[in-house]
Amino acid sequence: MEATYQTAKRLLPFMAKRRIPLTPFNYRLFYDYFEDGGDRLKERLDEILRNKTVLSPDLSERLYHEFYDYLGDRARKLSLMGEKIGSISQDLENNLEKTLDTTGHFRQFLSESASQMKDPNLANGPLKSMMANLLMETKSALNDQSDLADHIDSTGRVIAALTKELRDQTRLASVDELTQLFNRRYLTLQFTKMTAEKGGGLVLSMVLFDLDRFKNINDTYGHNIGDRVLLVCAKILQNHAEAGGHLACRYGGEEFVVMCPDLDLDAARELGDSVRLAVEGTAIQIRGNSIPVTISGGVSRWRPGEAIESFVDRADQALYRAKTTGRNRIVVEEEGV
Repeated sequence: MEATYQTAKRLLPFMAKRRIPLTPFNYRLFYDYFEDGGDRLKERLDEILRNKTVLSPDLSERLYHEFYDYLGDRARKLSLMGEKIGSISQDLENNLEKTLDTTGHFRQFLSESASQMKDPNLANGPLKSMMANLLMETKSALNDQSDLADHIDSTGRVIAALTKELRDQTRLASVDELTQLFNRRYLTLQFTKMTAEKGGGLVLSMVLFDLDRFKNINDTYGHNIGDRVLLVCAKILQNHAEAGGHLACRYGGEEFVVMCPDLDLDAARELGDSVRLAVEGTAIQIRGNSIPVTISGGVSRWRPGEAIESFVDRADQALYRAKTTGRNRIVVEEEGV
């Protein structure tokens, strides 16, 4: 936290001197500029500074998305940075309250002193001159302190906005935009975390789902209706997953995954079948017609030491058998495969 605070103390005057707008995008770019965010970023920003290029909102956003891929490993750094800057924001707010409180008391003291100086008995030349100078200098200092308080207040608001922006972007790195289920990247991270924590003692199964004949729905009714079908199915998966403490993700396209800690193959198959029946029994009304929607699934159980690619591949093989043997069914992986 202290290191981040010290960087912010150097960064804010640096940006102000060069008239760089203190926006969330710019703050993130120049924060990493100070914190060795990479040679390519530093070279690009140095070029902008040399040419005195105006960092318009559009340019800032383009640079931001050029250097940060939210589907990569940067998301964890984003989250950590958001927490640190949140702490800075709170610290600035606390210092601001102290500054304003001290200033209020000091102003009252000076006001009383000024009234006393009007007393003729204290109006000796040297004393009066000295006190007048002291009063003038103190008022000047107070004005500076007031400006500082305003600056701290403004900075606190900007960093609070930046905190929200970073948290939002971190969330986007883990969530599918359409369905709001977790995405494939998040599934991988959680798999890695669970297998590292429990190792060979972990009981973990997976159901890989795929909507049946989804291309026909898109071709017949259009992609907007296809998205609606995806949303309905995603909600069903989420409800079933959350009820059992499992993890529902959109794996890609019309594929979904429910990862099930503490479930063996039979229990995971039962979960998959309950999802299948719920999808089959949901009437999706489009233009007065009810669209029949079904889903198939393949179930696999994690083997100690196995990578997620192999874990998913065995579920995919079971899903393929579900598709080729009639669809609208849940198939468990074959033993020994």
